[in-house]
Amino acid sequence: MIVRVLSACCERSSHKVFDNISFELKNGQIGFISGSNGSGKTSLLRVVAGLISLSSGTISYGPLFDLNTGHNNDLFLLGHNLAIKEDITPDADIKFWSNFLGSSNKKDALKRVGLSNLKKTPCKYLSQGQKQRLGIARLMVSNKSLWLLDEPTSSLDSDSSFLLKDIITEHTKFGGSVLVSSHSEFLDNIDFKIDLDNKNVSI
Repeated sequence: MIVRVLSACCERSSHKVFDNISFELKNGQIGFISGSNGSGKTSLLRVVAGLISLSSGTISYGPLFDLNTGHNNDLFLLGHNLAIKEDITPDADIKFWSNFLGSSNKKDALKRVGLSNLKKTPCKYLSQGQKQRLGIARLMVSNKSLWLLDEPTSSLDSDSSFLLKDIITEHTKFGGSVLVSSHSEFLDNIDFKIDLDNKNVSI
């Protein structure tokens, strides 16, 4: 088990964002969060990431392991704000994150997401879709077992969405786990779905 959420309730400024949500995400599994705008998809991911506290309920974590070394590690959140510095290049961005996260995967990440021909181009010249692919490259070099993805297909074309699906599938095959929120049901191998509009979890 990686994450167990029980009877979770989240309130922001006295407004109940979501209530009575329970699920368990295990090694190698994909959980999918659906819901309309404002239903709490982003808040739920940020709760799991430890960035927002629960108003009530509990959340517990099993051992989070580094996929390369087997050491305990933490999670990686790919959110809406990629915080890409405009004047650095994709190559410099990935080198920074690889060094910061202790990764040895930086060599092939940009090539895998189709940015190798732009690796020396300042990020301010990248399209929004290309910046999103750079975010996915960061994800690939993170070495984190648990991936939390908030609308990861935003700004991606269909080919890039298929690539992301393949990358997620490979991650789970090696024991990693993914919790993803999206308006687009681009994954066909999810293990359970959290419907925040109807407050239920289906398998």
